[in-house]
Amino acid sequence: MEQVVTLEGAQKLTGTNLEQRGIAPGASGQPVPVLPLDGRSVVYTVLDHDTVIVAGVGENFAPNLPAVLNDDPSDTAQATMVMLSGNTQKSAPFLAILFLHSAAPSKLERVTFRAKGHAHPYTVKYGPVEFDTFAKLVTDAAPQSETSVVDKLIDVLFSGKTEAKSQQLAAKLVGHVARRDGFVEMIGQFDEGDIYVQGWSKELPAGNNRVFVFDGSLNVADFSCCLFERKDTGGKAAGFSGILDPGEPLATSSIRNLFFRGRSGWNKVDVHDKRTISTARALPGQIRALLPRLGVAGDGRSRLETAAQRFDGRETVSELDVPVRVGIDFCAATNTGEVILCGWLLNPEDHVDAVHLRAGNTFARLDETWTSLNRPDVTKAFEDLSPFLRGAGGQNRHGFLVCVGELDTCLKEKPYLEIILKDGRSAYAPLALGQTTLRSALRRLVAGLDPAVASETDIIERQFLPILGTAVSPEPSVADFLDIGAVPETASRSIVVGLDGAVEKIRTLLPILALDPFLRGTPIVLSASSSVLSEQLQEIKRIATLYGMAVRTVAARNVEDKLDALQAGMETAPSDMVVCLNSSVVPLVPGWLEPLVSAYQEREGSCLVTPTILYEDDTIRWAGTWIDKEGGSHVLKQHYVGYPRRTLLGAESCEVVASTFDCCVLPKSALPESGGFARSYLGTDEKGMDATLKLRRWGLKSYWVPQVEMVHPEDGRGSERLWNKIVGQHDRSQFERTWTTSFAGLKETS
Repeated sequence: MEQVVTLEGAQKLTGTNLEQRGIAPGASGQPVPVLPLDGRSVVYTVLDHDTVIVAGVGENFAPNLPAVLNDDPSDTAQATMVMLSGNTQKSAPFLAILFLHSAAPSKLERVTFRAKGHAHPYTVKYGPVEFDTFAKLVTDAAPQSETSVVDKLIDVLFSGKTEAKSQQLAAKLVGHVARRDGFVEMIGQFDEGDIYVQGWSKELPAGNNRVFVFDGSLNVADFSCCLFERKDTGGKAAGFSGILDPGEPLATSSIRNLFFRGRSGWNKVDVHDKRTISTARALPGQIRALLPRLGVAGDGRSRLETAAQRFDGRETVSELDVPVRVGIDFCAATNTGEVILCGWLLNPEDHVDAVHLRAGNTFARLDETWTSLNRPDVTKAFEDLSPFLRGAGGQNRHGFLVCVGELDTCLKEKPYLEIILKDGRSAYAPLALGQTTLRSALRRLVAGLDPAVASETDIIERQFLPILGTAVSPEPSVADFLDIGAVPETASRSIVVGLDGAVEKIRTLLPILALDPFLRGTPIVLSASSSVLSEQLQEIKRIATLYGMAVRTVAARNVEDKLDALQAGMETAPSDMVVCLNSSVVPLVPGWLEPLVSAYQEREGSCLVTPTILYEDDTIRWAGTWIDKEGGSHVLKQHYVGYPRRTLLGAESCEVVASTFDCCVLPKSALPESGGFARSYLGTDEKGMDATLKLRRWGLKSYWVPQVEMVHPEDGRGSERLWNKIVGQHDRSQFERTWTTSFAGLKETS
């Protein structure tokens, strides 16, 4: 029998002493962690690689404190403190969320909190422990349920400025305690951004709920839902159908879980792997089909009834029981993102609250910015719909015209009008947008408008000019070229003509150039957009072959006018001296080019030479541009515009400040090296003058040769005159903003 040795002074370790040290004896004799209550030690759990939660007992700490780990001043963390109600008055259990600057240390032995100038050191008695064990330790020490503890942590994480890190931690906490309670089987997003979900759950209540949506981080959302019977669950669960309003835009494909606070704690509804993702257009029909099965309890039904009336691709304005109707006469989306609409809205009894243009999740309100138009034809067509449309006092201003910028979503999603009534209902009208350039869209719109309407100052200044002022097009470039006849590789001079869609102009100009004996052998470059050239190419080939001409045809990209075509065509000219010619300009007599070339060569080819340009009635269109001083400021003047041709008898060649590209001679390299034609102009007059001023600033002066005369007829079509008026207002404003402050310096160099 072994001898028993008695150790004097030794004391038996009681269970109480073990608990004070943070260790309790288990049934098997192994130590089981408990929350230390001595105010000097803590237990902790690792939430992720750089976040831990510490629990202990202490005084009422401030919400945010710095903490030092393992007595190493260089190893610090920011601590978010959560105080729990305890059994003692002097101290209470606390939780400290430590946001570490780096990964959690392999061994955490000591944590020191700094508060009010004092250090509060704590020794780690046990840890790390699993979160479930950690939560049980805390709830055993504090008279609060595990769910309440998690609620407090989540409230702290979401208080103040919510960051992505806090959201992820909150998601982890909720995920630890939430119980699975059903599945989401259908999900889809409306254009407005709210999300429809349908599935089944055991504890989800009907009505308005506050839920967490997890898509990689936790997002707070309002959830309005209704319940319906699901026989396939055997009465153990109910189906739900509802609308989520997330605080921030969410992608339905990334949503994984919904967390909600039930009567007995946190619950989780998982999004099923084989869920149906419905489109925005299909959702209203799905909800309408489900409405008869939905319960009437809660506030969710009214929200679903409203959602069931959203746009599903159908026109519903004509189904309204009030005198509201809509029609669209013109609608186009431009390549720069603008949308132009012209139509009418019948609203004689003022039922309409707002009109929106929608495409996907983008919308723009129209009725606050559109310009009203007089439309008596609409009044007559619907006069039986409302008494306010009959009689002499009937309303006629039903028309509208609006230009909306920065809605490039309309080019990707199908757009529609949303008519919002004052009673809260909405009706819809789908739109079929044509896609074209901004300039082409406005040209087509103006051509279909009453000239008196289109020229109204309100329309031009409020609708057209703002979007025209922001439109910028890419530089023109050569896509391809084709030679007809023997075009030499190099020549002393070549004529470059910019073409538009008017075939009759080139039919007139080419024979005149071919029959001029002084131009025999001179290569001619005809440049146009690819679409225009393809339409005119056969006619050009016929004329060039008939007269034995050397013609190079150039198909160009990004061409919006003749000057764009001219710039692209100059790149392919086979000579250093280039004669630029507008396809609408016609010489009066043969031999017109020789005096221009002589003036050009006299100045050693370092200038721009231009003839006189006349209207077809023998009045002057252009005969030099000068800078004059008026009222203390410098202005650009054309002294002879509108005067009879005979006014210029005896005039001598002279230097001018600016010139025109209707007809001019200049070095081939000058235009591209000076910056080319500006892309902010819509017409060719100011655009050409802008280029000649840039050439002057670059070092190339302009000269006018008055004895050479060319004719440039004015376009007589009404729609073109109206378009030119709009273009003129815009371009003059653009030109003045660019050059007015430079006129004084340009005058000194002349």
